[in-house]
Amino acid sequence: MNENERNSTNNAVRAVTSAAFVSIFIYSLVVSMPGIIINEVVYAFSLDGTSEGFMGAMTSAGFTVSILFTIMAQGRAKKTIVLSIAFAAQAIMLFVSGFSPTFILFCIGCVLLGFSGGFIDTSVNSMVVDVRKKESTKYLGFLHGFFGLGSVLSPVIFIWALQHIDWRGIHYALAILSVLVVLMMLVLTRNTEKLSEKATVHESVLTESVLTKKDVLAYFKVKRNVALILAGFFAMFTIAGVMIWIVRYMTLRHDAAELGALSITVYWICATFNRFLSAHVIKRAPMKFFALGGLLSGLSVFVGVMSGNPIFLLIMLGLMGLCSGHFIPVLVRECARGYEGKTTFTTSILMFAMGIARITAPIMMAFLGTQISLTFGMMLPVLTALITMACGLIVYKSKVVVNKT
Repeated sequence: MNENERNSTNNAVRAVTSAAFVSIFIYSLVVSMPGIIINEVVYAFSLDGTSEGFMGAMTSAGFTVSILFTIMAQGRAKKTIVLSIAFAAQAIMLFVSGFSPTFILFCIGCVLLGFSGGFIDTSVNSMVVDVRKKESTKYLGFLHGFFGLGSVLSPVIFIWALQHIDWRGIHYALAILSVLVVLMMLVLTRNTEKLSEKATVHESVLTESVLTKKDVLAYFKVKRNVALILAGFFAMFTIAGVMIWIVRYMTLRHDAAELGALSITVYWICATFNRFLSAHVIKRAPMKFFALGGLLSGLSVFVGVMSGNPIFLLIMLGLMGLCSGHFIPVLVRECARGYEGKTTFTTSILMFAMGIARITAPIMMAFLGTQISLTFGMMLPVLTALITMACGLIVYKSKVVVNKT
């Protein structure tokens, strides 16, 4: 490859990486929205009990179902085209859920919104792993750092917005941003197609080998892979359980809804700092750091809740962010080890497990919090954090199996 070809390839890699960062940032605003506007939705539709957790659960249900389709789509569609369609669908569903006059229609909109999100999350992570093979851990840290940045800013943005528009207006604004991402992806697709002779960029970004039944069965026969999937489930349950329920918990227990929203911001500031930092420092034994993060995350939530002080709980959630921010980027990379060329599949399987956690977490938190006690409900993420640690240790002690198909 001559110097001009090398420069063209490098420019294409940078373009794809930058597009992934922008996409994940916008997507993070959409993902963060349910936890911020939960009180407004509860009041708008007069919800109570377990139904208070339906908004997050329905979105996660759609997300989880979509993962099955992303697996089947491997090797059959260009990833940039998949992202274009997914963001277009997200824009439409944001308009639908924002317009919904009834809670049933709203839930349907949430399910379909989550469905588009599954394609976005999987494709963006897979693209970064593909184009940054040698430094995927570093760039996945950056990618999820941008997700964290959006999560940090979203409470501030949405709380300010709610002073001027209602929660439906927030849906419409996010829909417009999603349309802008569609346009960006279409431009990116056109530019990368011009580089079809650069296999290092074109083949890995736009297409993969078609997934076979043999590939799937072989993957699940490996103990390390199963442990990684379980680690993803319990790690996401821990994070989602706290983030989706903390505003409601602060409102009911301490009459401090604002502190609940601020807790989300504090968590994501610390988690984002973790992700940008870990992108540089976690190179050896990443699963050891993962397991340690599980232990410290559980202890942080336990101490914060048991203190009975909302300010101290907010501080402990910041500590939780410092301890858990690296969870997802580490897992995405570890799932892909030995399975390069099939990263859509490995990422999809991980995201499917996390999607199941996102479905169950808000419903279980709402049920335990309203039917038993608020404190008991907040202990559930403590338990799942400890299980996360155990799964991480199993992966750490397991040998990486190199895929030969």
